Amino acid sequence: MRRTLEIEPNYLPAYFSLGALFVNMNQQERAINEYRKILEKRPDNASTYTLIGMLEDSRQNYDAAAESYRKALELDQNSAIAANNLAWLYATRGMGNLDEAVRLAQQIVQKYPEQNGFADTLGWVYYKKNLYGAAVEQLKKVVSRDQNSATYNFHLGMALAGNGDKAGARRALEQALRLGEGKNFADADEARRTLATL
Repeated sequence: MRRTLEIEPNYLPAYFSLGALFVNMNQQERAINEYRKILEKRPDNASTYTLIGMLEDSRQNYDAAAESYRKALELDQNSAIAANNLAWLYATRGMGNLDEAVRLAQQIVQKYPEQNGFADTLGWVYYKKNLYGAAVEQLKKVVSRDQNSATYNFHLGMALAGNGDKAGARRALEQALRLGEGKNFADADEARRTLATL
């Protein structure tokens, strides 16, 4: 690929391939450098900003991730992954306006109502805004389509707890813990703490 770029430095697929190779080798910094080379040649490429945002996200460099997602959305308002991930960062990292997170997540779910990841983000944003009824409604749809996700069940359980449905919350959180057992389930401790209050 390097040889290809020596011959044709503007051949963007080679940069994407190099970036993907470095991602697979768990070398995010090198991947980001390749994607930045694409932006030097095509600064209007929203998907490249989204890829950089995802890599920064994976390195827990959340400010840089949010900045990349915002740039992607400036270039393409229909960039669903950038909008979803930015809404998620706003909701989970306290980095932005929750009203903006709701707006972003609602727009995506309107376009892709059957996409569980997007619907889950919207439900979780509602939960973070203390809109528990709306969160429950959204997250019930997600769990009905994918009952085997520990994360989706956890989110539903938390929303049910917030909405005052202790029995429903208990069932969903216990299911989340069962599904997450032995799988490095990141929300297990919070699920257990919440169960202890029900």
